[in-house]
Amino acid sequence: MTNNSWRFINSGKMSPAENMAIDEAILQGVSKGISPQTVRVYDWNPPTISFGFHQNIEKQIDIDRVKKYGFGIVRRPTGGRAVLHYDELTYAVIALNSEILKGSILDSYRKISNVLLNTLNEIGIEADMENSLPVLNEQKNWTNPCFASASKYEIHYKHKKIIGSAQMRKHNVLLQHGSILLNHNQELMAEFLAYKEDKKKHLKKILSQKTIAINQIVDSPISFFELANILKKHFEQEFYVCFKNGCKLNEFEQSIFNSLYLKYKRVYYKNPRNSVI
Repeated sequence: MTNNSWRFINSGKMSPAENMAIDEAILQGVSKGISPQTVRVYDWNPPTISFGFHQNIEKQIDIDRVKKYGFGIVRRPTGGRAVLHYDELTYAVIALNSEILKGSILDSYRKISNVLLNTLNEIGIEADMENSLPVLNEQKNWTNPCFASASKYEIHYKHKKIIGSAQMRKHNVLLQHGSILLNHNQELMAEFLAYKEDKKKHLKKILSQKTIAINQIVDSPISFFELANILKKHFEQEFYVCFKNGCKLNEFEQSIFNSLYLKYKRVYYKNPRNSVI
């Protein structure tokens, strides 16, 4: 397998540990030239809060409340802040940073955001790309969830954030995760933050005002699989590639997945250096 080829994987709904272990296994395969560059789409079962690699989640999330709802929790290998994954489409782009996505983090963000923008436009959503960086106090406030502010080149609809993304780079490969809100905005996320009730109520209002889901906009509901197919088409057009479809990991990826899966099932709160990376 040469890693100048590309693969598209639609995994459907998977557990938090499975989703993160698969993405990292593919990343290692691409880095070693064993796996093709990959775009993967998936959802989460159960709904899950993922948090960024550098977050101290124990101080920021009410873990007992998350468990009471029956939701999952996992640390992402990518950066950024906490995200509630609830009936959405998550994409993962795992690619060499020396080819189609060469350049800076912002360069690759912009190229991937063009795909996302064209996808939304096709389903009738006139979305826009954020052109400015978040203000300094938003950048420093790690206790706020991801969707409370927008980073440069992220996608919004009428100033409401509809997609949140985060990227990491390791050796010669980048991994970008993105959460495309399908049926819920991020309002519920406020319930899981380790805040007093009055602050939760305030943040709930902010998230309701600042976030929106696809099916809160369109006239006819869009399914996960419809959105996945449209997204796939626009990745092919923007990247000038023809995807090979696949749903199974190769032998190398499967062996790495097996070693990572149990690590991702153990949630690390305090020290990200002891995390799964």
